[in-house]
Amino acid sequence: MSQFVTYISVKPFIKQWLEYHYGSPVMFPPMSAENATIRRFLIKRPNGNRPIIGDESTVTIAIPDSKQKPVITYNYLGKHAKEAVVECIEDTFRIQMWNDLNDLHEAGCSILKGIQAWCEANGISTDYDYTIKMRYQRMRNNYLKNGVDLRLRKRIRDKD
Repeated sequence: MSQFVTYISVKPFIKQWLEYHYGSPVMFPPMSAENATIRRFLIKRPNGNRPIIGDESTVTIAIPDSKQKPVITYNYLGKHAKEAVVECIEDTFRIQMWNDLNDLHEAGCSILKGIQAWCEANGISTDYDYTIKMRYQRMRNNYLKNGVDLRLRKRIRDKD
């Protein structure tokens, strides 16, 4: 990984999740969708454009180096490119959240307690437990409105 970084604004709980799983600065796995998105939209820094320094509201992301776009030359993401990276990150977060929380109804505890445990296991402050709960419930309800039930079901085995 290169020493070049970019700063992207994400929701605070997404930042905590990213830094817990990928470190700080965030280094995505080599063949990840996030790195592919970053590489796709890297451009040469426009003349007169100075590097931006991050703050508490941004996450620091290492820019992956590649043969096609050496990071020494291609190390700038524009506004819309950063938005594309955020979309990719949010998709990965949603996938993990859905996969991990999908069987929560079978856990024998309240949804909120299960979500708090999930937050703790993923480096997210429990201050965001209601936010995560609402995100999960909105996803589930949007599918259910259209007649699609993606909740896990236990397999019923025939007794012989």
